[in-house]
Amino acid sequence: MNIKCGIIGLPNIGKSTLFNILTNNQVKVGNYPFCTINPNIGITNLYDPRLYKIANIINVSNIVFDKIQLIDTAGLVKNAANGIGLGEKVLDQLNKVNVIYHVVRNFKKDNIRHIYNRISPIEDINIINTELILYDLIKCENLLSKLKNNSTNKNIIVIYNKLLSCLSNNKMLRLLKFNSEEKNIINSLNLITLKPMIYIFNCDNTNNIQNVEDIISYNNDIIININFLKEKNISHIIKLSILDKINFKTYDTILSKYNIIKLFMVTSNLLNIITFFTFNNKEVRSWIIKDGTTALIAANRIHSDFYNGFIKVKVINYNKFISISNKLKELKKIPYSFYNKSYSIIDGDILKFIFY
Repeated sequence: MNIKCGIIGLPNIGKSTLFNILTNNQVKVGNYPFCTINPNIGITNLYDPRLYKIANIINVSNIVFDKIQLIDTAGLVKNAANGIGLGEKVLDQLNKVNVIYHVVRNFKKDNIRHIYNRISPIEDINIINTELILYDLIKCENLLSKLKNNSTNKNIIVIYNKLLSCLSNNKMLRLLKFNSEEKNIINSLNLITLKPMIYIFNCDNTNNIQNVEDIISYNNDIIININFLKEKNISHIIKLSILDKINFKTYDTILSKYNIIKLFMVTSNLLNIITFFTFNNKEVRSWIIKDGTTALIAANRIHSDFYNGFIKVKVINYNKFISISNKLKELKKIPYSFYNKSYSIIDGDILKFIFY
């Protein structure tokens, strides 16, 4: 799957730092506004602690996670939707992302400048959300103006007016309910406020100026509190643990301490994504698919030969695999169940495809 996550927020609040943490890259980070001008684009592993336990049981050292793409955008400011700063350029980049990571400053450090010379997560959130809404509002108004004189587009005009009414009341479009006909029309518009959003609070545990738990979640979105300084070493820890299999036994406990792992889990849930696993005598891999995907389509994720020559699939779910792992004397005796191509994959399924 080609999942794209857009990182947004005010200038100089840690967007590129988060990007570096997630991708293990070293893009430029500066203590001044608009350090990032052109977007940074990178790939991150969608870490899943379950993979380490499987690797330990089957005794392989090569772990391959499925991946998602990250787009680190330049900072947004007031009136960005009207072209101030790098506004339109940034907002255009968000059109085709699947989920938005909205980074919010929630720490106080005098040596790190805030563009508006104050620290207020709520005000920062309102600034960014207002620009997202204005961007969609302008886009919908322009689309509607092109349709008004066309009598054949009455149903579409009704839908656009529904969108405009919501945006004009300063509300995100994802709060609306749409029927199947409406969804077919609006999906092609790539409106930003339809996309799921996760607020990522950049926190310093010793200097938080606002308790995340006390902040009302806007528009049914999710808040995750991450200490960027503390969690920046996660890529290093993961790399060491992949090289040292001894750590696989307790690695789910190690990873559970990092909210970045929680971010990946929440992203999957928001996008209705599940994970299945495969392994051989050399490696173990994770694969992400949409919930409800059949075994035949899952086979095509791995290789077209699996799809074209599909016979059946052997399945054991992760939870059952772990529960019987101490009793397994050899992997050939794993008690798989057999299913045909219409089997609907369940999160955590371990699969072996049989094909001709």
